[in-house]
Amino acid sequence: MRIALINVGFEPGEGDLRPAPPYGIMTVGAYLESKGHEVLLFDWSGEKIDDDKRRSLLNAKPELVGLHVKISTALLRAIQVSKWAKANKIPVVWGGPGTMVIPELMLREGPVDYLVLGEGEQTISELVDALKQNLPLQDIKGLAYLKEGQYIRTAARERITDLNSLPKPLWNKLGDLARYFTPLYGRNAISLVTSRGCPGNCTFCYSKMMWGYKWYALSPQRVVDDIEEIMRLDPRISGFIIMDDLFATDPQRVKDICSIIIDKKLDIVWNCEIRADMIDQSLLAVMKQAGCKQILVGVESGSDRLLQMVRKDVSAEDIIQAAKLIHEADMEVYAMVINGLPTETKEDIRRTERMLDVIKPEYTEFLTYMPYPGTVLFDSAVEHGFSPPTNLEGWGDMGTFSVASIHDKGLTSYANKMYLAMEKRTKRKATMNSYLKSISKDPFTAPLRALRFMMKRKGDNNGA
Repeated sequence: MRIALINVGFEPGEGDLRPAPPYGIMTVGAYLESKGHEVLLFDWSGEKIDDDKRRSLLNAKPELVGLHVKISTALLRAIQVSKWAKANKIPVVWGGPGTMVIPELMLREGPVDYLVLGEGEQTISELVDALKQNLPLQDIKGLAYLKEGQYIRTAARERITDLNSLPKPLWNKLGDLARYFTPLYGRNAISLVTSRGCPGNCTFCYSKMMWGYKWYALSPQRVVDDIEEIMRLDPRISGFIIMDDLFATDPQRVKDICSIIIDKKLDIVWNCEIRADMIDQSLLAVMKQAGCKQILVGVESGSDRLLQMVRKDVSAEDIIQAAKLIHEADMEVYAMVINGLPTETKEDIRRTERMLDVIKPEYTEFLTYMPYPGTVLFDSAVEHGFSPPTNLEGWGDMGTFSVASIHDKGLTSYANKMYLAMEKRTKRKATMNSYLKSISKDPFTAPLRALRFMMKRKGDNNGA
């Protein structure tokens, strides 16, 4: 079968988002190809969904269209693209984490025929075979659809435990990889996924519905093989942004990956996310030697009360000590904060800013809490003011990348202004700390670089 897989992605200019390799369709597509199907990949992240896109899709003459869907503006874009396919009588399948959140609403309101629930490779492969042979669908695990108006959800699909058994993602079908480059310590970096899932208990996270509580990973040798293959595919790449939900679930695996990188003398830089309570000096030392420059830490909040509420299983002091170890290892801290959690008070917000003042992150990312149906925290969000959208478009309008979207969720009446001010102060302090660090290492050129940066910012602001 000729199958078009589409990553609709995000809107042009949406927040600070940058296109990343669409691993979802890259891995599903590779699996379908291994079963003898013809696969076309379309990645439209950060691009307009316009008539040119419609023509490129329809001119490809797919027999089935599959889209990766999230609860974000990606949902609105998926609706638009799916209407093109449906108008031409092409069956439509949606997959990705969004389908786990509001599956029945998607099927009843959306221009979609089938939903893949959970890991997609085996489910969509079995679905394609059933459609080709006109076989019943009820025995295909991990599927949802409507039959004569009745909502059907089949048994859950078991997880793929051996990720090494999957064919490698379709890197060769992405075209010029430059569109995915992210500057990382003077290198061209690209995103990399080495595992699936997270064993954590965070009550706000909806990846649990996608992966459950089990974590499975590529072997250390396979990870390094993939790094080398990408570097051969495009020699301009020598940096990697590891996008795993929790890269260091198994610290020994991380050390083994680093040992192979060191033994092979690979000249790369990279970053990854680690839980605060998993960070220790020995782990950081080998990671730094292997080229790791930055550690992403899920700070979420500086309030122990809120950390306990979301079952983060770490304390504010754990986060402070983790940041101290990272800085002592001469690596950078990238702090990720969640704004607008249910029951959050002004004092909680102040505690978060005080923590950021203490840990002095080089980078801070502020996301707004999004209440997802099916997560543990959802009922609390509704109790404290969140009114769930009643249609697909409403869910697509729910933002997570802008602090201003806190107000839209109705969870708090004051966090917008406080968080916007905190975000501005935190980023200003981070810039100053970075400058002071630079001038201590390079007192001759750092002031000139700082002046150029300030002039650029002034020009950007004048043009705003």
